[in-house]
Amino acid sequence: MTIFNPHWQGFKRSLVTYTRLPMKVDWSDDIKHTPAVCFLPWVGIIVALVSAWPLCFSGLPSTIQAVFMLLTAVLITGGFHEDGLMDACDGLVGGWNKEQRLEIMKDSRIGSYAALSIWFSLMLKWLLLSQVLTYFLDGYGHSGSALMAWIAMHCLARLTPLLLMNSMEYVSFGKSKAASMIAKLTIPQWALAVLPCLLILLVDFSYLIKALLVLVGLVFACRYYLQRRIGGFNGDTLGAIEQISEVLVLLCLMDALA
Repeated sequence: MTIFNPHWQGFKRSLVTYTRLPMKVDWSDDIKHTPAVCFLPWVGIIVALVSAWPLCFSGLPSTIQAVFMLLTAVLITGGFHEDGLMDACDGLVGGWNKEQRLEIMKDSRIGSYAALSIWFSLMLKWLLLSQVLTYFLDGYGHSGSALMAWIAMHCLARLTPLLLMNSMEYVSFGKSKAASMIAKLTIPQWALAVLPCLLILLVDFSYLIKALLVLVGLVFACRYYLQRRIGGFNGDTLGAIEQISEVLVLLCLMDALA
């Protein structure tokens, strides 16, 4: 147990940080732990499994199942990534220079760009997820396939913040709560983070490989854009890229099903 204790401590910290699931955690600095961000894809699996309960009600239309799956996922995470998307869009689009963009991201008020981004993000995910569920539940698959697609979306989408985090410099306007969660991963830590994604690849290699390639392209595009706008990344941009990644994974899945 001693060997795995740092991993267990890191996983608990990750679960408490990125979800609202109740768990007792000792935050003492002297406790050895793996960086919490290593477990983001693992937390994605937990979120997907807990929020997949509507699949048990086969009599519900796919559109209703999709709504409750998305709603439950937001409730579990506390809208953590959605909040980052809204703040990032307000700051990156609404600010005139680096300092103003970072300052806007600190503002808790919602602007027009934030409202538009969250509306389009949730609407796209609802439409795409509804189509995926319709295909699997009413046509050519079963609830197990729908569940794996839901897990894959949450797991793969949480890999892109790690890629961005480890390829850019962290920037912030004043003190930031996210700074303590930022970590440059070592090779063993990367292996731990990537492991669940590799396991999912064994289930369906074809569309997931395409999704991974698309997500890598997204990371490069975001790096270029963020470097020009703020000279690095912050916590809000990590949430934004995670939300965009969820939409892209569902798009790749729909393309494969077509």
